[in-house]
Amino acid sequence: MAGPVQERVTDADKRHFDFIDALLGISEALTEKETANVKLYCMHLIPKGQLAQHTRAVDVFHKLIELDKIDQENLDFVEEILERMGRRDLIRDVLRPFQPPDRDIPENPDLQPGTSDGSENTEAREGTIMSNIYVIVHGPVRMIQETLDHLKNNLASLCRTRRAQVMFRGYRRVRSILVHFSIPRGNTAVLRLMAEHSDPRLVYMGVKSLQIDAEPPIEVTQSQAALLFDVKRQLPADDIEVGCSTRMTQQRAPKNWTRLSALNLFSDALPLHLQIAESLEYQGFSFILVQALAEKEKLREQEMGQRIQNLLTKTEEDSNTLMTTRSKLNIEENRSKEALETIIVLEEKLQQAQEYAEKAAKQVASRVTEYTGEKPPGGWSAQIKKTDVATLAGEKKETIPYGGSQSGSEVGNFRSPVCGVCVVMSPSNEIFVVDKGNSRVQVHNTKGVYLRDFRTVVPGTDEKANKLTPHDVSMDANGTLWVVGEGESADYIVQYSKEGRATEKIKLPEPALYVRGIVVDTRNNHILVTEPSGDRGEIQVFRPDGSLVRKFGHPGMRVPDCIKVDGEGNKFVSDWFTRSVYMYDESGKFLRTEVWR
Repeated sequence: MAGPVQERVTDADKRHFDFIDALLGISEALTEKETANVKLYCMHLIPKGQLAQHTRAVDVFHKLIELDKIDQENLDFVEEILERMGRRDLIRDVLRPFQPPDRDIPENPDLQPGTSDGSENTEAREGTIMSNIYVIVHGPVRMIQETLDHLKNNLASLCRTRRAQVMFRGYRRVRSILVHFSIPRGNTAVLRLMAEHSDPRLVYMGVKSLQIDAEPPIEVTQSQAALLFDVKRQLPADDIEVGCSTRMTQQRAPKNWTRLSALNLFSDALPLHLQIAESLEYQGFSFILVQALAEKEKLREQEMGQRIQNLLTKTEEDSNTLMTTRSKLNIEENRSKEALETIIVLEEKLQQAQEYAEKAAKQVASRVTEYTGEKPPGGWSAQIKKTDVATLAGEKKETIPYGGSQSGSEVGNFRSPVCGVCVVMSPSNEIFVVDKGNSRVQVHNTKGVYLRDFRTVVPGTDEKANKLTPHDVSMDANGTLWVVGEGESADYIVQYSKEGRATEKIKLPEPALYVRGIVVDTRNNHILVTEPSGDRGEIQVFRPDGSLVRKFGHPGMRVPDCIKVDGEGNKFVSDWFTRSVYMYDESGKFLRTEVWR
């Protein structure tokens, strides 16, 4: 006859599974930093070599099971670690539901706030008058002995009294838990003050309201909770032990010190009334003094609120300024788009002109071959370079004069222009010409018609010393002009808008003996300036902010005066002293030189 069927999954098995689920839930909820803290708390139990092998918190918990530190009926060791780490959420959501139901404390359904159950709570106990304390606690799933012990220990610490003087009278559950205690009446002043100011330690305990005897209940605002947990998680364990205590080093810290005094309450970052409460707890300040200091703190908070309001007003003004700046940027962006469109049109015309020149050169070479039947000295390419293609094609070359026939300082006239290359054309076909003798830059159109001019000055200097004698001008990719010239006591590179407004300046290290040249490499916005010394000339490369990038040159170069850059970054520098053109690559490496014929 077959025996009874054995139960395959027993209640003990289910209890074990719930135990493992609780440990796994805690392990998965911990961050890497918190897992490392768990190992740190267990260093006195588990050798360092074994701890290094455990990558998860659940592995540490398994080792604690082997050491008989935790089991299914005792998770106090894990709860203490979580309490010290500030993870009361895991205690409430994971550990509390796992506690065995037989540990529940029966509630007292007849308990009402402001009433007495006839016990000795209002009588003299060892010469001490007791008061009724009713606290509404939010958070615990059910009232168990561990929860009651925590509340009792915390109240004893807050009131600075012995744990034996805090008497538990009963509790009742509605939506939260109403708990009735009795404490010495002389210790209620500090508790009342903490409730009135919503002390974070009461918030940390989960207290929503507190009633002393028949007084009206005091609501505890939960807004301090975020501040409490943020500061707690930023403080290392050593700082928590230091806190603001006045104890001597050899004195032992209270058991619940790290739970309720996890803030450095003497820190200037915390409100004054929190510092007051802690001072009262450890130094015994009078209640009247504490109230006066708390009023002072309220005034300070009002001043802080006014400062915040002023800051918001200033932020709004800055926002309006930002909107104006954005509008200006949109205008400049539209101008840039128009300039790019103009550049595209010019590039197309330039391409057409190059094609026409190549075609005309081929026709000239063909006609000369037909006529003479022999090549000229130096080859046809050298001969064509010496010949005006437009003239050979039968076209008349047009000459456009600039500035009139006389030298002077009148509108449109020039006096001592530097050279024929000290000119730059903008994308909008405006030609900027350096007028050295008149210390100005003149602007003409492509037909030679005078448009405007502006004085060349050095910004940031007094009126007497701000004159700049210009040597050369160039333009960057943004349409900004850069002029190099001679000031009162030094040479400068000055940035101008197209309208002639001086914005920035770069002071050159040494004054030059001769005229300088300037060009902007639009590929990287570097500014290249010649340094003609008469002994050994060189080229200086600057950023727009004035910082020197590098210098380069050639031993044979003496007085470089003009400089240009092609589309690939190659530099071409003319030297009137040696009558040569020096060529460098984009990095400043010398390539070759050509002598003027």
